[in-house]
Amino acid sequence: MNADKLKNLKNFFDSEYFTPEMLLQNISKYREQPDILNLLYTIMLNLEDKIISFYSPQFCQLLIKTEIPQLFDFFKKKCSQSRPLFFNLYWLLGAYLQLEKQKKKKEKIDLFLRQMEMSMVNGEFNEKTFEIQDQEQLNQILLKDFQQKDLRQEYFTEMQKFMGTLIKHSLVLKEFPKDDRKLHLKLLIQKQNQNLQKIVKKFQFGVVLPFYDEQEKDNKSQYIVNILEKHQVCFHTKKRVPYLILVETINPLDLEQYQAIPAQSQPNIEVAGYVEAQLNDQGFEKQLAQIEQEEQKLYHEALEKIMQMEKKGKRQSQIMQTIDLYMQKQKKQNNKDVMQGETSKLDNVQKRKASLIIDSNLSQTQNNKKSYSQEKNDQKSEECYKTLQKLLPIEKLRILKKFKKKKLQVWEQSWEERIESYKKDSRYSHFPSYKIRPIIIKGGDDLRQEMFAIQIMKQFNKIFKEAEVNLYLRPYQIIVTSANSGIVEYIPNTISIDALKKMFGNGTKTLYQIYQEIFGSAFEEAQKNFIESLASYSVFSYLMQVKDRHNGNLLIDDRGHVIHIDFGFLLQTSPGGVNFESAPFKLTQEYLELMMGKESDYFGYFKSLMTKGFLALKKYVIEIENFFKIMVEKSDLPCFANLDLKLFTSRFQLNATDKEIMDLVDRLINQSLSSWRTAQYDNFQKRTNGILP
Repeated sequence: MNADKLKNLKNFFDSEYFTPEMLLQNISKYREQPDILNLLYTIMLNLEDKIISFYSPQFCQLLIKTEIPQLFDFFKKKCSQSRPLFFNLYWLLGAYLQLEKQKKKKEKIDLFLRQMEMSMVNGEFNEKTFEIQDQEQLNQILLKDFQQKDLRQEYFTEMQKFMGTLIKHSLVLKEFPKDDRKLHLKLLIQKQNQNLQKIVKKFQFGVVLPFYDEQEKDNKSQYIVNILEKHQVCFHTKKRVPYLILVETINPLDLEQYQAIPAQSQPNIEVAGYVEAQLNDQGFEKQLAQIEQEEQKLYHEALEKIMQMEKKGKRQSQIMQTIDLYMQKQKKQNNKDVMQGETSKLDNVQKRKASLIIDSNLSQTQNNKKSYSQEKNDQKSEECYKTLQKLLPIEKLRILKKFKKKKLQVWEQSWEERIESYKKDSRYSHFPSYKIRPIIIKGGDDLRQEMFAIQIMKQFNKIFKEAEVNLYLRPYQIIVTSANSGIVEYIPNTISIDALKKMFGNGTKTLYQIYQEIFGSAFEEAQKNFIESLASYSVFSYLMQVKDRHNGNLLIDDRGHVIHIDFGFLLQTSPGGVNFESAPFKLTQEYLELMMGKESDYFGYFKSLMTKGFLALKKYVIEIENFFKIMVEKSDLPCFANLDLKLFTSRFQLNATDKEIMDLVDRLINQSLSSWRTAQYDNFQKRTNGILP
């Protein structure tokens, strides 16, 4: 390339108009031109860690698919400068390595991961070190540098072990009887917290949690220094047991200015030997994956059968029989797995379950020597709190009592009030960077698709705010730790619609009735918040083709917003692989009732918000498309399989007039409101998973 063109490009790259999206696009565009890539390399080095983390899916995808040397150098340089960013990128690339099928490509990724680790261990190279003339002083500096490298290598090993154990807990808990999981999780977390305190003491900072808070620039509270042992929640699902913990985080720079309060010595925590064996069993996850594969096959068969019956115009009772038949098949499959011989891969899992009950009883006997009457009282208490376990345990009975007072302020302050009470007992509460973060540990899930969905949601949210449209989205943070595990930010002051319905009338009350009961005099404000969030998630769900929208994946917060979570199925993927949910988005008669019917001003407000959302987004369709272009190329993610980008961008109605957008919104609403399959999917979830429609 001639010098003039190169100079013009440099001026453009250095301008304020050159966005990170343009940077990624140009890296891909000029992948064969080293001169231009060298210019872009300089731009990359000046990016904030927060920006790099946000675009990490695209950076990793580009690195793997293009193998551009400047990207390799960029990754290594950044890994030598920042531990949080290192682990963020290292874990995400490691997920790609685990699922890579080509042997040569796998070897290259593996080699690069080792180089990234080496960069983090070595740290930044200081050229001025070798300018020192005094040999003794130079030797002392080099010795200290060597010791620091050794310490960083140890830290890397401890970090991997710590995070790996947290994830394994999510998988191991599935084998415990449901009523015993909470006890064993508590023991596991207590033991893990002891390990954490050893890490903090040895390295003078905690375990990295690479969350990047959007609202904060300098106060990077990214190191876990303590787990609040009093509060854990198991989320019981069919396939696995993700769990919630509360962690205290700080910026390690605060340790240089402030002294932490000395920790009290704690007795050593012992857990069942069976659990220890599972945490070290490398084949355990594969066995669980095999079980899940069998369940998905049955799931596919059931939904496909319902779709066939729909075409034939079968009655509701016949469809319910089909769902019941699916459940019977699933039970038979589980029994079959249990009865298999010694050579079965799944047999070991069932054997462990049998031995687990013995270990579980022993563990309870050793740790909880109670009288018969005490045990009876505990059972009664447990029954009283069963419904409340759907909420954060820190809210428990206090929140239920306050619900009855019908005050909006109650829910609003519960999390903040509890945080203040925790601070009183914390060793680190006087640190400026101190935070308490609720996080969910998930094992057995590939969170890369959900990470991408949240990235697009954040971009939508940014566009809505810039357009000053009253549309509400609540993105949350996700860290991918492997191809089948990760950490998800928990959204405080929320409860699933399923749990809300079970708490109020056990499915006999509508959302309209529940809102009136919960929010009382603040009902209209909550109603408005519901509409603004419903409109934004409806637009997002349609454009991203989001599925699996049952009431376990829909939350209501303390201000009345509806919030969607769990984006494991979107674009080209769907539960069972049959694309059963065919409506543009979820819009039920209950939602319509809460908006006071189709003729109301509230419903008109809902339609106008959706229209404004489309109008705001279509101005940025090219930027949004660029997110996809990089991810789609040779992608191994199921959501991008055979994705037609033209079809995707056509949903934004780039060339449509305002009137045409309004007509589109009307059509989408009518299709969604009259969707037979939305109702049937809710019924299916109720019969198979106990999730109320």
